[in-house]
Amino acid sequence: MAVVSRLSERARRGLRFRHRSWTDGHTSWLQWVRARPLYRRSTRIAIPILGAALIWSSLVFVGYAAGWTFHKHRANAQLVAKVKTPTGSGATCVESTPQTGQLAGVLDISTLGLSAPVEQGTDDTELSVAAGHAPASVWPGENGTAVLLAHDVSYFVHLGDLKVGDLVTYRNQCRKLTFQVTGKQIVNAGEAVYNSPTPTLVLDTCWPTNALFFTSQRLLVTAALVPNAPSGTSTKKGGPGSSTGQLQAPTVTTINYTTPAPAALVAQGLTLTQNETPMGSMSLTGETSQAFQQSPEPLSLTAAGLQAYFGGIHAAEQNRADWWSAIAPGVVMPKPLEGASITGHDSPLNVAIDSKGGAAATVTLTTKIDVSGGYNPGVYDQTVTLGVAGSIVTIRTWGMTHG
Repeated sequence: MAVVSRLSERARRGLRFRHRSWTDGHTSWLQWVRARPLYRRSTRIAIPILGAALIWSSLVFVGYAAGWTFHKHRANAQLVAKVKTPTGSGATCVESTPQTGQLAGVLDISTLGLSAPVEQGTDDTELSVAAGHAPASVWPGENGTAVLLAHDVSYFVHLGDLKVGDLVTYRNQCRKLTFQVTGKQIVNAGEAVYNSPTPTLVLDTCWPTNALFFTSQRLLVTAALVPNAPSGTSTKKGGPGSSTGQLQAPTVTTINYTTPAPAALVAQGLTLTQNETPMGSMSLTGETSQAFQQSPEPLSLTAAGLQAYFGGIHAAEQNRADWWSAIAPGVVMPKPLEGASITGHDSPLNVAIDSKGGAAATVTLTTKIDVSGGYNPGVYDQTVTLGVAGSIVTIRTWGMTHG
């Protein structure tokens, strides 16, 4: 059966760029996507009860930093919460029905070194800190196809490395279920997924898994429940809040990366919501850990990096040396941008995060821009290097050469 995909309210409110509304010249969102294929938009997934099919666009950078900051505080408290443990010999554990945004379980994939919290729901607030369970699909272990989704450049960045035969486990407050990978495929968004009569797990993310832009393809990994695998105590279903089991979830990275932009500069809008920029891909280099790669932290860092980047552009275009020195201490303002304006990006903005000693050290942004006005307008290849000191992101170098 087909599914219905629609823009989340947050994305619909956020799709506005500098000097114009996203609807200008476009009669529908679909036309906008076709006209601007490098932009990534968020949708919600809806899977009808009698059939599983997927339409899930990928990462939404619109409002990402704000969403991450707001949601992580609730999630971190929630993901380490414990509920009552069954007592007595042969006690039956009651599995509650998680509500939207509530911790549902933990997904473990040992071959990838992945341990990801799973929340009920697939909106931005859930997927910014966890893998999400599609609410209209069954729960793992029940007859049918259970669907878990996560962002590609987050928990599921290495999903494509799974091979047939690899084991995937899902644990909730009462039991642990083991699934064995039976296949993987790359499909077009909107292509139907078989709703199995037996317990089946589908892991879904966008393809390619390093993309920061709207992608038209999805990577699906299918796994079947391993029969007779140890699963814990006897269980029974209960309503919301009726759980009598215990669940310890993995710790979610809590670094809230920021850039020291003055309030007046921030007020101009320093996210993709207000700044039209096509996104490219993300690469992770250096001494980076699996835990860092397979977490929301690279996206949080990228959001802060974009804030510094857009802040630098606004400061240079308006010749605000005070703004510039706050976010780029000791760095000379790029002469071609002084009093000029960037009228377009001729190539996607690619993001490279380099780590040293297991911690993020630098973020490099590369793109090609059109500059009008100023002392030397034209097309420039641009490379911006950002430094990361703890949770603070600042501009270290800003290079521009005629393209």
